[in-house]
Parts: sequence; C-alpha cells; structure tokens
Amino acid sequence: MQIIGLLLLYGICGILPFLLTVGNVYSFFDPKMKWKRLCRGLTFLFGTILSLLYEGIQWNMTESAWYVQLVNNEVHEYMNSQTRGIYDAFILIGIVAALFLASRKMGRTPPLVSVLAIAAMYPAAITLVLRCIQIYKTELLPLMLFPANVIIIMFSLIREKIMEWNKIREEQITAGELDAKKLAWYEGMLGRSQFWPLFAVIAVLPMLGVFLGISVLMHQRPDALIATWTETANWNLSQMIPPPNVYEDQHYLCTVAAHGHEKVVKPIRMGERHGHRVVVNRQLEIANAFELVLEWKTPRLHHVIRSFYDKYGFPIARCIRTKTACDVVYILMKPLEWFFVTVLYLTLVHPENVIAVQYLPGYRELLDQTERG
Repeated sequence: MQIIGLLLLYGICGILPFLLTVGNVYSFFDPKMKWKRLCRGLTFLFGTILSLLYEGIQWNMTESAWYVQLVNNEVHEYMNSQTRGIYDAFILIGIVAALFLASRKMGRTPPLVSVLAIAAMYPAAITLVLRCIQIYKTELLPLMLFPANVIIIMFSLIREKIMEWNKIREEQITAGELDAKKLAWYEGMLGRSQFWPLFAVIAVLPMLGVFLGISVLMHQRPDALIATWTETANWNLSQMIPPPNVYEDQHYLCTVAAHGHEKVVKPIRMGERHGHRVVVNRQLEIANAFELVLEWKTPRLHHVIRSFYDKYGFPIARCIRTKTACDVVYILMKPLEWFFVTVLYLTLVHPENVIAVQYLPGYRELLDQTERG
C-alpha cells in the first residue's frame, strides 16, 4: 500500500502538472480539443494545491519583509505583503473575466463586452509574468508552472472566442440573415474580432485609471504594483538590500539557545562562527570558553566529550525550531553554565577576558598566550 501511495503521490506531484501543461498548450493550437475544459479545471484545482504545497516544502522561503534579519539560508518574501493587494485584485478580476468569457456564447455577447473582458485579463497576465520573472530560479521552476498555465489558458480563451465570433458572423453572412444595415455594423471595427486584442489594450488604460483611483481610496500606494516586486530582497526584481542573515548553527545547543526570546536568553552582541554572523549571549560565550580550556588543558578528554556530544547532541539540536524551544534549552543549560563558569575561574588567570573575546574574529590570537599555561 505504501508503494501504491508513493506512486500516486509522484503521479499527482510530478507527472500530472506536466500532462496538464501539455494539454493546455495543445488546446491553444487546437481549440476543438475534446478534454480542454477538464484539463483547465484540473489545472486550477491542482495548480493551486500543489503551489501551496511546494511553497511549504521550500523551508528557506519565509513570509518576512526585506528588512527582517533572517537565519542561515532563509530568504525573504518574494512579494511585498504590504502592497500585494493590487496583485491579488488583478488576478481575481482576470480570473472572473476569463470565467465570464468562457461561459458566454459569442452570438449573444456584444463585442464591446468581449473586449472589456479581454482587457480585464491583460493586467492579470502581466502580473503573472512578473511573478514568473521574480521567482525564476532552477529550484523554483515548479512554482512557475501554474502561473504559466494560467497565462496559456487566458490567451487560448481569447483566441477561441475570436474564432467563435468569426464563425458565427460568416455563417450569418452566408445564410443571408443580415440586412445591409446590420452587415455594415458587423463589418465595422468592433465587428472585426481580429482587432479585439488591440482594442483591449486601449481599454486597459482607462480601466487601470479607475482601478488606481479605487486602490488609492483604499489606502494603497499609487506605485503598489511596482513596489510589490521591487520592495523585496533576494529575488530577481528586488531592489532592497536586506540585513545579512544570522548564522544559526543547528548542531550546537548553546548556539541554538541564543536565538530564543530576547528577554529570556539576553543576547549581548553579534559574533562570527565559521565565517557566518551569529547571535552571542553570555551562556554561549561561557560554553565556548569552557570547550577552549578543555582543548588546552586536557585534549584527550576534550576529544571524548566532543565525540559524545557530536553523536547525541546534534540530533537534539536539529529538533529545536521555535523561539520557545530555544528558551527551554537555555534554561536547561543554566546549571551547566554555572559549572563551566566555576571551572573557568578555577583554571584561568583572567577568565572574563577569555569569555569576552569568544566569537570575535581571530579571537584565539587575541587571547594572552599565558592563559594556555
């Protein structure tokens, strides 16, 4: 059963998106494709679900704004959450317009209504293109697949409706169902469906003006659409420079504990470990100083303790993911911290000097050679 479940999961997550993409591309060139409605419905259903699932799997993607300091390989949000409301509105309006156009028969739909529906889809398509450009990275290609399919479906729908209108007009002209006056109207600019995409471009401008006015009244910035992409960090259209990520060594309990709530763990400064910036509190300084003394005074014992800790401490440290868990580790480490301090004061001439320089660049060289006695 597990094998069947894994095969089913692989089929849904790996094969189905590819098949749906092929189907949507094929329907663009062949509007008479039998399964196009089912294919489009499944695209919206599974595209939404799988996109959310994949974003959740990408553990280094966060919802943090560009100015928030992150940890390790985490990256900031790819859309500015404070201005993305206009993005969501464009997408919603575009999808509603697409559904409206898909549900209408061209013989009963005035050409101007069709043009306005097409115009409403343009901003949605543009914002989806911007999203694909923003997140374009090899490891995020699956996230680009759904927006790309939505764009294909929208332009396929426009093409289909233009062809449907032309077919209806030709049939009516051939059957002689149109009098001279109505035929002249059909032969006018709006009656020529090949011009609809161009008219839609023109119609987008006043439509965007109205939408911009409404968004300003709702306290959105006039440049919200641009700021949604540019006021971010770590992405292709980003223009903001974020603070450098803090390195949280998830192998070491004291290092992890330093990332708890500030009122509990009391961070005092930034330090450096293995070329990365780390948060340093007194407990971390003391623990590192104690290990350094062990390495100086009793290298064999240090090797035994380090081997034991590497074997059992690492798995525990990797499970600590929240600030509350870091607080708990910090409190549990307190008795050891007091023991470490006692050892330092019994073995070092200037224990506070050794403690104070931990995690400074080149701190080993800063220590007085007499401390190694």
